[in-house]
Amino acid sequence: MNKYFLNIIDFLLLGYTTMAGSYLVLQNELDSFAVAEWCIFLLCYFVIRRIPNKQWCLWGIALLGMTEAIVAFCQRMYWIDNTYSIFNMTGTFANPGPLGGFLAVTTIVTFGLYLGYRKHLWVKYSLLPIFILLLIIIVQTDSRAGWLAALLGIGSFSLEKIKKERNFFSNFQKVSVLIFATLFLIFVYYYKKDSADGRLLIWRVSAEMIADAPFLGHGVGAFEKQYMHYQARYFDMHPSSRYVRLADNIAYPYNEFLRIGVELGLVGLALVIGIIVCVFKYVPYRGNNRIYLGAFVSWFTFSMFSYPFHVPLLWLLLPILLGGMQCRKSMCVRVGYGFKFIEWLVGLVCLSFIMQNGYNHYLLKHKVEQLYSSSRQDVEEAVLYIEQHRLDLQSDSQLFDIYAQYCYQNFPLPKRKTFLEEAVAVIPNSELYCDLGDTYKALNQIEKAVSCYVMASNMVPNRILPNYKLFCLYREIGDTIKMRKAGEKALNTQLKVESTKTLRIKGDLKRSLG
Repeated sequence: MNKYFLNIIDFLLLGYTTMAGSYLVLQNELDSFAVAEWCIFLLCYFVIRRIPNKQWCLWGIALLGMTEAIVAFCQRMYWIDNTYSIFNMTGTFANPGPLGGFLAVTTIVTFGLYLGYRKHLWVKYSLLPIFILLLIIIVQTDSRAGWLAALLGIGSFSLEKIKKERNFFSNFQKVSVLIFATLFLIFVYYYKKDSADGRLLIWRVSAEMIADAPFLGHGVGAFEKQYMHYQARYFDMHPSSRYVRLADNIAYPYNEFLRIGVELGLVGLALVIGIIVCVFKYVPYRGNNRIYLGAFVSWFTFSMFSYPFHVPLLWLLLPILLGGMQCRKSMCVRVGYGFKFIEWLVGLVCLSFIMQNGYNHYLLKHKVEQLYSSSRQDVEEAVLYIEQHRLDLQSDSQLFDIYAQYCYQNFPLPKRKTFLEEAVAVIPNSELYCDLGDTYKALNQIEKAVSCYVMASNMVPNRILPNYKLFCLYREIGDTIKMRKAGEKALNTQLKVESTKTLRIKGDLKRSLG
């Protein structure tokens, strides 16, 4: 009788999923989109685990990488329009950073297929120019995390050989690799020093969040809901910090391990680290496993400096890579046909849930886009639909922020106030707090308005607008002492970016203060 096997990675992954799912279920209102994402992850993982010939998955990844590279190259040459005009080259992603990470993983897969393919020489050698194209585009993305991910992924193919060597030359190789890696990290740091220091700030504040809930974390989605308040507290306690000039509104920690530590604590982080350790310890380094392991090294290297869990295409690579690995039989447990039935049942439930929520998300996105429609009837219909599905909207911070802007511009004051109070609890940032402060000011709730402006200033202290708004409020109510204090603070702001708007504000402040 046929038997099914579960390995140690399966159990650790199920443990992590159970923990994350428990947080989602225990929340006051269930985030159906987040549940759907986890269903997709598990379904993809176990489907890949059941595929007999897993090399096809590798060829699929290589093909996707080649497609993205070609699209990016055409954007670079201005042969096709770039949807995201802010950046010169993004592929099908929102910015070049995720593009660099995705291409890094697909580069490793392409390189591995080139090294291991033996059947048709023309196929083997056609992979070489694709590999070179991928490397060129990775460099062009200007993604430091992508560079590092590609470098370590390629290097992983020689680690096993170096590990087995016992002679002097092997030791020389190890030292050379260590020196090169150190020099490369120094180069990456100084290449964009301000950006690197900005991430150090994020990591420092994230560590404070972990310290406040070390074992079980703050809950799924807590980073986005709480981080900016922690950053505000940090700058309130350290007003002269060297990070003041580098602060910004943050939605990601730029390190997935830190995010897991914040949201699921050390227990969740231990489960993730356990998966990584088991991958390297119990997955034999041969055949397709060699390619999957190299790509996995690239993926989790990129995850240490970016946010792949918030990029669907990058996020889907993880269950494919984990599911494609073959664990040692000694670390597998036999299960019978009962598990087969459970697996199919859970799979069907997950699939139906995914399809339903996928359609709902598409419709919700369409309704948000309708807010900019010229047809008033369509806009009113969209607003009504969005109000009915407000919870689902909160799971997509980008869509929620767009809707928040619309509400601020179009809703009457009482309704605007209610919505903005809800918005700052879901995606707090300095802009929303300024909008809420303006709303309180219009309602003559002066103390609440002051509190919002102060919070906005502490969140991102290098922006002049919150203190200028505070200055204008005190000027209108005739409190000259507090007005002068707020004005001087605004003038002394360490601006991150100088603009025409900030120059006008400074001009008004100087005229008013004499």
